[in-house]
Amino acid sequence: MVKISAAAFGSGTRWASLVVVAVLAALVLTSAGSAGPTQPAPALLQVTPNELRLSQPLKALDARGGRAAFAFCNQLVGVWRPGASGVTRLGPTAQWSCPPPRGAETIFSLALAGDRVAWTAEAGGNTVANLLFMVVLGQPLTITIAAEFSQCCRPIPDSTRIGDVYGDGSFIAFSSRVKCNDRLAPACPSGMPRTLVSQTVWRLRRPPLQAPCVNNPGPCEQLATSTDVLQPLSVDSGRVVLLRSDGSLVVRTRGGGMVRTFQSLAGQTRGAELMGGRLVVLVPGRILELSLATGGQLRTRPVPNVPSAGVCGVLPCPQVTLRLVGASRGLVAYILSGDLHLLRLRDGRDRVVAAATDARFGDTGLFYAYTAAAPWPARIRFVPWTRLPLRP
Repeated sequence: MVKISAAAFGSGTRWASLVVVAVLAALVLTSAGSAGPTQPAPALLQVTPNELRLSQPLKALDARGGRAAFAFCNQLVGVWRPGASGVTRLGPTAQWSCPPPRGAETIFSLALAGDRVAWTAEAGGNTVANLLFMVVLGQPLTITIAAEFSQCCRPIPDSTRIGDVYGDGSFIAFSSRVKCNDRLAPACPSGMPRTLVSQTVWRLRRPPLQAPCVNNPGPCEQLATSTDVLQPLSVDSGRVVLLRSDGSLVVRTRGGGMVRTFQSLAGQTRGAELMGGRLVVLVPGRILELSLATGGQLRTRPVPNVPSAGVCGVLPCPQVTLRLVGASRGLVAYILSGDLHLLRLRDGRDRVVAAATDARFGDTGLFYAYTAAAPWPARIRFVPWTRLPLRP
């Protein structure tokens, strides 16, 4: 049986019901159309041993272990392992068409962690909904709606309230934010724009756990909350690094315990990646390698001093010239003006891999995305460690 589990809804049950109704309608339409002759559906993707080719632009990418999770056609999500003959499609089978049969969604943050994939999407028409979805890979047809926030009405200039989804192993973190004039939030001062009231960092757990999660019960555990910015940037080895509004960073455990605060980075942080017991931080014109054990600086390496940022976890994503996209085994991956670079921290060597739009490290090598000609305009290529222009 194909089912969608709405795990996070008390007063939000109406949205979950709409999603379920849409899925059931799609199943009925698919079944009804199967009686007569049909034209073969156009291929959505093509798999080769070291490359995945997509028929629509890539929306999000993440990698862990020897696999990559990807989203395209705005709301289709799958998992690809290089060398496999196909991909694992997540969600009801009838939803895997382009455009999908349910309402418009746009995925903007995606995490692959152990046997789970989680992602956030913005959906809805006049009412804007932010949804956090989760799939356990042992049950790829079952989507759990773990958290939801909806607000009225479009146009809303800053509608994202759930995002920043990052994961590794058994730990997935995400954040929610509340602004004035939001549902159940204080009113904004007359004539003033919506400003942040609070931001909360959550650990995404497994159903059937039910606990307070955003506005309704769900499979979540609150890690930290603040009346100011508290934004997840990276998860690794059971830790999460959080950005404060002043640019300083704090590292916490999966249980919320404090590991280290880097107050000296105030005003400098543009992006950050956890890498085992180290923290890699992008500041203007430099990459810093810091020790979580001591808080001290281990190395600094130069990069171009241009508009910069890290992985984007909330909409709208800033347009930058340099974007830090990963760090693993002493290598740092960043994209500069459309080219994917690898920087080796121990000796400062820097090499261009290829033209790319995004990239992530997995345990077995590097996955990077690039654009190409139709009919496969988006592609994800895998390069094992031994074939990278710089090795760890």
